[in-house]
Amino acid sequence: MAAALTNNNYSKRPPRPNRICFSFAAYAGILIHRLKSSNIIVSDGLSDAEFSQLESKFNITFPPDLRAILHHGLPISPGFPNWRSSSDQQLQILLNLPTSSILRQVSKTRFWHPSWGPEPIDPTRFTSSAWRILNQAPQLIPIYRHCYIPASPNVAGNPVFYVDHGGDVRLLSFDVAGFFEKAEFMSEADGAQDEPVWAAKSARRIRFWSEMAEEVVEGDMAKKWWWRRFKGEIGGCMEGAVWKLRDGGWKEEEIRDMMMVTEGSDDGEEEEKNEKVKVKDMEGMKWQVRVLSMVLLRAGWSREDVLDSLGVVGDEGMEEVVLPILSPNSQ
Repeated sequence: MAAALTNNNYSKRPPRPNRICFSFAAYAGILIHRLKSSNIIVSDGLSDAEFSQLESKFNITFPPDLRAILHHGLPISPGFPNWRSSSDQQLQILLNLPTSSILRQVSKTRFWHPSWGPEPIDPTRFTSSAWRILNQAPQLIPIYRHCYIPASPNVAGNPVFYVDHGGDVRLLSFDVAGFFEKAEFMSEADGAQDEPVWAAKSARRIRFWSEMAEEVVEGDMAKKWWWRRFKGEIGGCMEGAVWKLRDGGWKEEEIRDMMMVTEGSDDGEEEEKNEKVKVKDMEGMKWQVRVLSMVLLRAGWSREDVLDSLGVVGDEGMEEVVLPILSPNSQ
């Protein structure tokens, strides 16, 4: 058995930032400074008049926390939307990408999400029915590449979602502060930025998008977390591990590598095709937990950190699975 992870990639566990008091303006100023230190090109911030023009032209609203950042400075390096210089057509394409990507999957594969209600009886009406549902979903505002923040509710603390061209929707962070702290383009030279006290501690539920990010979707849509098919303690244990990894500063792609383990060959080497294990029962789930425990131990995590991250303390059934692996005799 082998995990889809190399120990070299996760040799150190990132420290959790402290929480201190920041106003939006103060936080935005520090963040813009860090972006510049990370070699991100930052133009003058958007003025109130520019915000009003954009919101009127595209029928959108910028949530207060993102607005404060863009007011202090406008990142314009590749991957960032240039709200000042890009053409109206370019900006409209960026705004439409999440819904158009999902509609493309509906059109090609007749994908239908369970939260959308009963599937249309007439197969030719899948796309039009899905469009009506998507048209009522909160507008997503692009932040960087495929990363978006909902425009509504128009309050600070909305989560950041990843929506790719294949229509895969993932929750990246609880809020925009968490997104920038973990972003791949941020330099580590200045260390982690202290977390503002107003930073979200859990993900706010966003109509439509939260459901898209959470449900198990089969078929051509990207696979979600394997434990979503389980109810109760199984899913809760693994879900808690994911959030603690995010809270510890791991990037989303790193977490997915750690949590998605693979079948190995008889000699213990990883399969070249990296074929994912299909967990069908409790025994399969326990096997996944064993592998994840070994991966974390080999990456330098302490026994206590592994137990805490997997949330198995006090759960006799899961402790029986994990504790033998954590025993010094098993190392």
